[in-house]
Amino acid sequence: MQCCNLNKVFCFTFPQKLFGLARKKVHLNGNKLFTMKKNYPFVYVPMLVLLGLLAIFNYGCGKKETSLTGQKGPAVISVEKTSFTEVTSQLDPGGNFYLYLGTAQWLDGLSAKVSAWRHTFVSMPNLKPEDATNLNKVFDVVTGVIKDSGIENVSGVGMSSVEIEKGMFRNKALLHHYPGKDTGFLWQLAGKEPHPLTGLDFLPADTALAVFSDMDLPVLWTVAQKEVAQADLPQAQQWLDKLPAEFEQKTQVKWNAFLNSLGGEFGLVITLDPSNNIPVPLAGAAVQIPSPGLLLAVKVNDDTVFNRIDTALKANSQVISVDKPGLRMRTMPVPVPFVGELRPSTASSVGYLFIATSDALIDEALAVKSGQRPGLKSTDEFKHLAQGLPDRGNKFCYLSQRFTETLIRVQQQAMSAKAKTDPQTANWMQSVMHGRPGFAYSVGMNTPEGCLTIGNGSQSYANAVLLPSVAVVGALSAIAIPNFIKARTVSQENACINNLRQIDGAKQQWALEKGKQATDVPTWDDIQPYLYKIPHCPAGGSYTINAAGEKPTCSIPGHILP
Repeated sequence: MQCCNLNKVFCFTFPQKLFGLARKKVHLNGNKLFTMKKNYPFVYVPMLVLLGLLAIFNYGCGKKETSLTGQKGPAVISVEKTSFTEVTSQLDPGGNFYLYLGTAQWLDGLSAKVSAWRHTFVSMPNLKPEDATNLNKVFDVVTGVIKDSGIENVSGVGMSSVEIEKGMFRNKALLHHYPGKDTGFLWQLAGKEPHPLTGLDFLPADTALAVFSDMDLPVLWTVAQKEVAQADLPQAQQWLDKLPAEFEQKTQVKWNAFLNSLGGEFGLVITLDPSNNIPVPLAGAAVQIPSPGLLLAVKVNDDTVFNRIDTALKANSQVISVDKPGLRMRTMPVPVPFVGELRPSTASSVGYLFIATSDALIDEALAVKSGQRPGLKSTDEFKHLAQGLPDRGNKFCYLSQRFTETLIRVQQQAMSAKAKTDPQTANWMQSVMHGRPGFAYSVGMNTPEGCLTIGNGSQSYANAVLLPSVAVVGALSAIAIPNFIKARTVSQENACINNLRQIDGAKQQWALEKGKQATDVPTWDDIQPYLYKIPHCPAGGSYTINAAGEKPTCSIPGHILP
């Protein structure tokens, strides 16, 4: 059987002998279709029916077949302008988490929407004039902060997670605004254009946690002054006016000099030395952990802060001073025994002010900076986590697997000790805290279209965003339900005691009016005239009136009249 197109009518050719019958020509639209013997209409009719069915089911023969359910209708076009294309173009599709949330309909004109509620609250009945004044001030503050923050320019939020290898995810998050819409302190506080991540250059190889971020404190101070002045809040204005003078009095450093000395970057570093384990007392036992170290790093424009610290330490003869090209450091030995190495130190070098738990940690950081020692960037773990991530930005965060392993070990020790005294709580804590050690490295940057964060880590946003919400609900339920039951029990107890007071009062009135003795026992009918209604215990207990000289009682334990 063959298929052909005859003037867009589908036809079929049959063998010359059909069922061994003589042939007669039959035409359709002027074309020879087949021949059939004229004397056999019972064959002709079924063939026409078959032809019709085949034409119906094979309509479009010679063209690509389409399924009714597979047909795509015209694309739906939103009449509302959104940032979907702009946001999703910077995300990674195909993973286990992909989110776009258009915020323009919420945040655009947010200050006006908030201000629209002003009349609703101020016009509340029986509102005192001073309360109305305070409400107006609150609305002034809120609307002013919203306008100046630039939050109204946020047009969308996007997040994505893709597993780039087994157990490691590429995570992206974007807080979007359209180009040129970056006015407002929200976009200014976290720095300006992306820059080399110089904080990485002096991180020791045993760094377990590091967080560095741009932060413009002079801008924050300017914003605070402006918002408080516009809000017309006398108490806040007085506190803000006194702050610089109090700071100068206590530190002997000019407020403006202090602000101008800051370079706009702050960092926190925690190290764990695997070659030196120390015992940490915990719940009657000792858990061995790598020796920790803490380093604070502040980018500075000059030595204003260090000079003030140096002046304060000169009075102490135990302070060890180091002054050499490129390094000024002061160390205070601690005579009291301490777990680990504790020699509080501060130093000024390479454009940073360092404050650390020991001078050795500062020395190691500077040795890494100068290339004398291998640092974090040379470790296999960091190289693995940093693959595909930018080397410029406004912030970065590094979390080593060793850090989470240490935390888990400490948690397990604490839960083991807790299990001896409170096994139920310990089991609940175990169910919440279970999991494998995590690791992550991410870089955040300011772009012409908002704040973009890119990172690699052991957790997908699907876990970081969704699972905690479930855990929080469960934790709140575990806390709220017992508290609700307890509150309900206390409420029932108080209501029952109040009922017992009413019964006792009615009994005393009955005895007084009827001239009864303390040993006489009234009935409910006797004291009913002295009660508004016969009381009932809210917990389902039963009351016993007792003699006039005794207190009434309830069958529920704890429901006792004082």
